[in-house]
Amino acid sequence: MYGYETFHEDLMKNLIESVHNGASSHAYIFEGENGLGVLNSARLFAAALTCKNTGVAPCGSCQNCVESKADTNPDIIYVRPKADKKSIGAKDMRKLEEDVAVKPFNSKHKVYIFEDASLLTEEAQNTFLKTFEEPPEYAVFILITENSTSLLQTILSRFTLVHFPSVSDAIMEKYISEKYPEEKERLPFLIKYCAGVPGVADNIINDENFESVRTSSLENLFSVLSTDRSSAFVVKKYLDENKDKADNIFVFWLAYLRDIILMQSQAPNMIINIDKKDTLRQLAAKYDTDYLMNMSKRVIKAKNMLARYVSLKAISLWLSLKSA
Repeated sequence: MYGYETFHEDLMKNLIESVHNGASSHAYIFEGENGLGVLNSARLFAAALTCKNTGVAPCGSCQNCVESKADTNPDIIYVRPKADKKSIGAKDMRKLEEDVAVKPFNSKHKVYIFEDASLLTEEAQNTFLKTFEEPPEYAVFILITENSTSLLQTILSRFTLVHFPSVSDAIMEKYISEKYPEEKERLPFLIKYCAGVPGVADNIINDENFESVRTSSLENLFSVLSTDRSSAFVVKKYLDENKDKADNIFVFWLAYLRDIILMQSQAPNMIINIDKKDTLRQLAAKYDTDYLMNMSKRVIKAKNMLARYVSLKAISLWLSLKSA
């Protein structure tokens, strides 16, 4: 769309029409999962806002549009943490306020794109609140986030929320088929697994270890589910050998457990791992639903333990205590 990859053309069309009609706002929250191209959509909207030919913005040919596409437009500012920081603090926002006070170089608007607004500390949000409340007429702020609840209510109440939903299976099929024609065999699985997020498909297809880990995680799920206490050592060995992939393994285990329960519920068409049906059917026949539900909860807790840097040995032993 206008040379930008976006998966929400109807939504973007409405936003761009607001520019044509002189009805755009000063503050937006673009909410959507990573992999939905939300940043690209923000770039497109910023290009429209800074285009010299407002009635047909973004025209694609004026100097501003050319610079916008190349990310060199001085009136489009990308806000992100400093290289040595993990968040955006109050000091950063006070410095940004100074920049906001400077008029645009060559455009009607000056657009600030916060690439990940969840990185704004509470103090930073409060510091910038007055600027959000009373911005210069030329300033436009676009806050990108996966979850708008990460922002203060005082911020949410002053911004226009634009939600970017996951896309349809038809869009996913078109995207994968056109970009990765060699993935015809895996296409049904990819559509299911990616759950309407094209970026997930990109990550999977470009990860040469994805399928091997996915397969081995299913093989080791037998040990996870086993009531034999010695299985804990098998699980520990497997996790130790795949330390850097442990989080992904837990995600695979949860997806498999979900699929097994769905098979028991006579809903095979809803399973994600459709290419693993035979193995999943074996597990569905061996364990009852209550036990599988309990194990799903335990895997979720194990995943959270990993996030808290609990040792893999402790996690493996804890998983083996099926009734705890």
